[in-house]
Amino acid sequence: MRSKQNQKEFHIAPMLDVSTIEFRYFIRLLTKLSWIWTEMVVAETLVYRNRTTVEDDDDGKEHASCEVSSLQLSEDLKRYCGWWDKDETDGVDPHPTVCQIGTNNPQQAAFAAAVAQQCGFQRIDLNAECPSDRVSGRCFGAVLMQEQDVAANVVRSMVETTEIPFSVKTRIGCDDSDSLDDSISFIQRLVDAGCTRFVIHARKVYTKGLSPAQNRTVPPLNYPHAYKLMNHFPHCEFIFNGGIRSIEHARKVAFGETDDCCGADHVVPCQLCNLPHGSCIAPMKNPPINGVMVGRLARDHPAALATIDTDFYGEPSNPCKNRRDLMNRYIKFLERVYPRRCCDDDATITLGMVNEMANAIVHNKECCDVCGVCSNSRDEESSSTTTTKKPSTAQQIPRQNGKRSNRHHNGDAKIVSRVIDQSLQPTLGILYGVAGNSPFRRELHRLSRDLTVRNCGPGFILKTAMQCVPCEIWDRPFSTSNGDKAVQFFPSK
Repeated sequence: MRSKQNQKEFHIAPMLDVSTIEFRYFIRLLTKLSWIWTEMVVAETLVYRNRTTVEDDDDGKEHASCEVSSLQLSEDLKRYCGWWDKDETDGVDPHPTVCQIGTNNPQQAAFAAAVAQQCGFQRIDLNAECPSDRVSGRCFGAVLMQEQDVAANVVRSMVETTEIPFSVKTRIGCDDSDSLDDSISFIQRLVDAGCTRFVIHARKVYTKGLSPAQNRTVPPLNYPHAYKLMNHFPHCEFIFNGGIRSIEHARKVAFGETDDCCGADHVVPCQLCNLPHGSCIAPMKNPPINGVMVGRLARDHPAALATIDTDFYGEPSNPCKNRRDLMNRYIKFLERVYPRRCCDDDATITLGMVNEMANAIVHNKECCDVCGVCSNSRDEESSSTTTTKKPSTAQQIPRQNGKRSNRHHNGDAKIVSRVIDQSLQPTLGILYGVAGNSPFRRELHRLSRDLTVRNCGPGFILKTAMQCVPCEIWDRPFSTSNGDKAVQFFPSK
């Protein structure tokens, strides 16, 4: 096991429309030690959801408030922050987790930071690198790199409000401000405002002309620039982000475990790395970093993360031994938070996770004709293919908040498609580079659109889709299956 003094951190990046509670739970099943980030939480929306009544207001109406002193953490605020509590049923702990916040308003930033701290997040982060129109149109995210006074004020407000560690996620340049001096100037402003922890994405960002997806591939990775920037601030902590394609590559970047080090010959455009757009990803000996971050690797090839705890942190074992172990545990989670709706007489539509309430939905039979047939067929298979037990008769399930409306009504389906898609999305890459990937994804898509199946729940859909893949694929140990195919982040030339 690595010594605590030399231990680096492994982070799973915040990804818009990806880093949901379901995704983070799925990844947490693979690694107990990695830092998993939430989706960006918009501070303005948190303030809007914090409704308070002003005493001097004659109309008695509730108004949005960003007063930290009067903050009372509600379930709605926790839910919007993406917080979920440890469930003693399965023992899966959400920690360590980072809550990323997006804003350009110091007062709203302070409020959002206070909410994140009260929720229980171990760290908070300010988004100063996202190029999405949903962010740049509100003048935060990557725009903060151009509005340095605003960025400094926001950082100062967040640092002064909370006691938990704070960081800023940013890039090495923005539009025409991409020189090393420009990068040093921006980081220095944030250091002066009180921030000493940064996540550096080793490529510049274009606020116009490129889509968010293109901003992750078109601007060349520039590891030499990032290393020089980090060396200029030896008293700060840095997490390195950008182009990390495997656990082996992560180790090279984090610990400098490489013979091909980043020297004077590695400049952008780099001829030695021989990558599209002149990217340079040569690691550095004795790098001045405290950890690494991956995004697309976790989304597109989650099985590659199954050995993080042993291969990166030096732990004696990993949480899951194979894909079946992982999927069965995730299915149990889905069956608990999104229970089947095929055998109850309640008309309530499942719009989100089940909440603990006084009223309960009662199953009037053990299973319906659809899930009953599939359950019987699974019972006839070998014990290695067994997933989870069928729920008991008249199982008590907390009632789901939400009103039935034409907007959510889709035939007789009681579970909206958004819930199904959000639940299945984390599993789409579990067979990346392995035989059975395409049939599994096709079956997931077919079942998710079948209204006769949807009420049986996302857990049932996942169990059924698994049956189209040979058992030996699910039972193959992670230690021998992660290298089936490397993730290709760079298109071939």
